[in-house]
Amino acid sequence: MIFNILSVFRELIKPSLKYGVLSKAIKRKKIKVNIFSYSDYLNDSDRMDDKQFGGEPGMVIKYKNASKAINAIKKSNPGTKVIFLTPKGKRLDNNLAKKMSKMGNISIICGRYEGFDERIIEQYADLEVSIGDYIVSGGEYPAVILMDSVSRMINGVVGNKDSVKNDSLNDSLLKHPVYTRPAKLKVGKVPKLLTTGNHKRIKEFNRQESILSTLKRREDLLEASNLKLEEREFLRKIKKDSIKSNAYLALVHYPIQNIKGEVIKTSLTNLDIQDIARTCMSYGIKKYYITHPVKEQRELAKNVLDYWQKGINIKNDSTKHKALENIEIRNSISDAIKAIKKIHGKRPKIVATDGRIMHNMVNYSDIRRNLDTDDSPYLFLFGTGWGLTKEVLDNADYILKPVGSYYEYNHLSVRSAVAIILDRIFGCNF
Repeated sequence: MIFNILSVFRELIKPSLKYGVLSKAIKRKKIKVNIFSYSDYLNDSDRMDDKQFGGEPGMVIKYKNASKAINAIKKSNPGTKVIFLTPKGKRLDNNLAKKMSKMGNISIICGRYEGFDERIIEQYADLEVSIGDYIVSGGEYPAVILMDSVSRMINGVVGNKDSVKNDSLNDSLLKHPVYTRPAKLKVGKVPKLLTTGNHKRIKEFNRQESILSTLKRREDLLEASNLKLEEREFLRKIKKDSIKSNAYLALVHYPIQNIKGEVIKTSLTNLDIQDIARTCMSYGIKKYYITHPVKEQRELAKNVLDYWQKGINIKNDSTKHKALENIEIRNSISDAIKAIKKIHGKRPKIVATDGRIMHNMVNYSDIRRNLDTDDSPYLFLFGTGWGLTKEVLDNADYILKPVGSYYEYNHLSVRSAVAIILDRIFGCNF
């Protein structure tokens, strides 16, 4: 494997090649590293960089001199893949490192200052890579990180190939905890099983610790992990037992807007009662409130519930109708808030939903984070008709970004919106 690195400060890269995995890989002739400097291709009167068009601060690497350097590298390395290190590139992960380890010859182009004249990237880049969502002063350190990560994937670079297989992030899992002698310290003991020599059970134990560690620290990784069915069920149970039951939902029939923006009351529908109840139970919502100021409409809702909860219509406790037990019928939003305050001793934080884009909306990840770290109850409001009124939205603690696709048409039923939003916030991704 050949790495060609084009850099402003090659002196930052050279010391890294004297130590660790990269040094061993070079000595074993598994990799070869050629380091080039932009300055090698400058005439005495040339500058490597220049001011930006548009008047923004910071200097930009010029097309002429960078292209001269890249052309020279390509000429001496036919077939090389040109990789630009930029913040807008594809994020480096194990899968990308494995793919790059099979390329044979790659040329890593390091930036500085405000980056490259875009025309350099457009002409030469086979791939743009980012090592993460943060900024460093130049591409030299990211280049070393990229080389190290890719080199580890090449057969024979790491002495024990099982070490690579068991590294963190392989199979999208974090590595299990590891220990060494002595087995007993004042601060704790090594798990007894690890000292038994029973390698089959140790392997099973480490696998379980690995998936538990990933669930605790980086649950997002589990989506891409190759989990067994029993492992998924094991994780689901652990996750379920750890979730705080502090989320409530209210379906609002007043105050609601119509298509003209007028404040109206809407009528109950049987489907809203049943389908939303089932969605709420599926995602662990503690209580589903149906709010309506009209007595006859509340009685209609009660009749629907009675029909499915009494007599011959009950099949068994495991049917979809079990979810209806989670419904309470209330006069208003404020009435639902009072009921929740009575349970928790404090007012719930209100999360309103709407189908329109507004300037102060929050992301689903923000609400998930709040639910994980805040002991307060949360009440999610869903409007019928043409949505919640401005007064309700203005009094909410948060307004969620709307669900929808890239198309202009966005008229999901409230049942669909509830299911999508609850899945985004409470859904299981593994």
